[in-house]
Amino acid sequence: MKSSLLFDRKQFGRLGFASVVLASFTAIAQPVPKLTTLSQDWLQRGTTNEITLTGESLAGASRIVFSGDAGLSASIVAPEKPSVNIEASIGGISTADTSDDKKLTARFIVPADATLRPREVRVVTPSGISNPLTLNVSHLPEIAEKEPNNSTNQAQWIDLPVAVSGKIKAAAEVDYYRFKAMKDQRLVFEVQAFRIGSPMDSSLALLDDSGKELARSEDAIGLDSLIEWTAPADGEYLLQLRDFRYQGGGDFRYRLIAGALPYVDSVFPFGGRRGQNVTIDLKGQNLEGASQLNLHLDATAPLGPQQLRANTPRGYSNPFQFEVSDLPDFLETEPNNATNNANAVKLPVAINGRLTGEKDVDVFKFKVDRDQRLICAVEARRFGSPLDALLILSDASGKILQQNDDADGADARIDFGEFKKDGEYFLTIRDLQDRSGDSFAYRITIREPAPDFSARALPDAPRVRRGGHATLRCEVSRATGFGDTVRVAVTELPPGLFAEALLLPPDAGSGLLVVSASKDAALGTFPIKLEASGLIGGKLVTRTVEPLSNDRPAKQAFITILEAAPFTLDASAFNVVLEQDQSASVEVFAQRREGFTGEIKLSAEGFSAGRDPVTRHLEVSEVTLKGNEARASLKLKARLDSEVGTRTIVLRGESTIDGQTITQYSQAIPVTLSEFPFVLTPNLKKLSLTALPPGTQSAAGEASLIVKVARRGGFTNEVTFTLDGVPEGITANLEKIPANGSETTIKLVASEKAPAGKEFTLTLTGAGLHNDRTFRQKTAPIALTVAAPAEEAVKAASK
Repeated sequence: MKSSLLFDRKQFGRLGFASVVLASFTAIAQPVPKLTTLSQDWLQRGTTNEITLTGESLAGASRIVFSGDAGLSASIVAPEKPSVNIEASIGGISTADTSDDKKLTARFIVPADATLRPREVRVVTPSGISNPLTLNVSHLPEIAEKEPNNSTNQAQWIDLPVAVSGKIKAAAEVDYYRFKAMKDQRLVFEVQAFRIGSPMDSSLALLDDSGKELARSEDAIGLDSLIEWTAPADGEYLLQLRDFRYQGGGDFRYRLIAGALPYVDSVFPFGGRRGQNVTIDLKGQNLEGASQLNLHLDATAPLGPQQLRANTPRGYSNPFQFEVSDLPDFLETEPNNATNNANAVKLPVAINGRLTGEKDVDVFKFKVDRDQRLICAVEARRFGSPLDALLILSDASGKILQQNDDADGADARIDFGEFKKDGEYFLTIRDLQDRSGDSFAYRITIREPAPDFSARALPDAPRVRRGGHATLRCEVSRATGFGDTVRVAVTELPPGLFAEALLLPPDAGSGLLVVSASKDAALGTFPIKLEASGLIGGKLVTRTVEPLSNDRPAKQAFITILEAAPFTLDASAFNVVLEQDQSASVEVFAQRREGFTGEIKLSAEGFSAGRDPVTRHLEVSEVTLKGNEARASLKLKARLDSEVGTRTIVLRGESTIDGQTITQYSQAIPVTLSEFPFVLTPNLKKLSLTALPPGTQSAAGEASLIVKVARRGGFTNEVTFTLDGVPEGITANLEKIPANGSETTIKLVASEKAPAGKEFTLTLTGAGLHNDRTFRQKTAPIALTVAAPAEEAVKAASK
């Protein structure tokens, strides 16, 4: 009995230990939180709002994080506890947990002085930080559409001014809103749908109380509607909103702005030079008589476009775009509709102009040096101008050198660098449909291209485990002649994390940056910042790396440090050097935590200059470590057409615990691929010949194969051949490709001893001497079919 009890206790000990280990590893397998919707994505200044956030894996959310302008705050509202609980007499029964990991409620506080700019909202849980959703701040009362409001007698009442967020949820659905207006009141009704990413093509109508249509708008701002209207009398009126195509769905969302609001229809000019004062002309509604604004552009103002709003006694206007640049400004003057009265400008320049007269054309002249390269870019439609620009570059004789329209939407762009001589040249702009008017404004920049670069990184919220590594794919875009190495580094890392800078040479557009965590790194989620630097004109230039969330720019990147994984990976190789079509093996070591015996699937990531998988350039023989296995060999083979140069790869290990995938990476391994000096290409993959009877001759007993060579890296020598797999009874004539030659013909001849009725696989290998070394390349397998002779040929041979 004692022995039996002792055995049971041991068994219980083993089972208990296994249960603890399993529970520990299950806790490690934590899914990434995900946000899908906010019940409100527009909030008014000076309000407090309870918002429902929906998504996945939101259980245990500890805080709400904002990125962008400061000021907003949020606290998570704890779910209500049941008022009645259960107490069991001997235990084992309790009130069920009704918490929902797919949604949570938070209280958002928007200060009265919060800036009118969008923020990003994320949720932080013990397993990481979610993707961002956009939250906007408004100066208007914000309300939601309330169903049913699909007929005139069900119209939802709204008090002006107001902004309504709604959806056309089904095909042929129409939403109605009822409001009160006073005689001579100037009202603005604007739909925002297409501009916020909705598929809705809005059709907005204004009706009187009897249902008579007073105004309708479609495609006023892109596909969005805009009605500017003066009330003819005191009374109630209706707004009718639908999709122009009578379509609908859950993503057909809109925002309807209504009221006697300040509204800017157009501005001129669209930009100015920093360090100077600029007077802009305003046209619009309810602007309190203001037709001009004097702007001071600080010498340190950020370059590029930004949004401005007119702040009037009635409140804020809609936003409009304004460009800040370092280029000298020039104001177009009439007449300048021909080369003989063209406005003379000095380069570089930013030209501000308008096409005002009937079928107006504006012409500018400037001096250019031979072989100088210029970029002439129109900015019009992006600033709200209806202009569909046609841009024409010509020489002094009137010869058109280049013309363009719709290079960037409706805006034109010319990039020209083939000026044959020093002299005077002309640039002409007109509307493609010969339209004109005060609103047909434009801004043309003419300048030499400026070398530059930008960088992006993904994912925007990596997770790294204590003692492990995480990867960030960094991508560099080089513009207008920039061809230097770019260094990408993490400049703000929390304690316990470290990362070596990533160097991207001129031939590399992307690479993997590895972030590593110490075994005692502090757990939690932290913001991080990446910077890219390179030399432009001998000066070090630094750019902030833009994080990407599902391929969309995000305002801030974060990293989450989690508990250690049940295994880590190390590689034996510090670097790998390969030639195209060659192989190498990397030893992989997996260090398992005590009690972890799960399978680990090993593979590799990286190398590609773009986002192609590593298999685009390297064949990777994936390996699975089973049970207690801790070591494996991962074979890498460079494809014959792979990119050449040095890139980084990481070894990747995956294991599944409780339905969740645990991923671990090794440190980065540089892989250098060099070019193979020649590539052989046979013109056929299949050959067929006939085993002829003795004493007969026929072309059917022969087969020919043309082999072409593509020479690389200065290879000029001859290429000789061997052919393996040729059966008895068939002879092969292997003519070499001579030095500097491009092809040869390989001929097979069958004798009566050829094995008729059989198929064979041939392997063709070419060899060439380059830089005192013999290189060999095998072509793809060639199928050979040996056919039996036709009955007539056999009879003829027997006579």
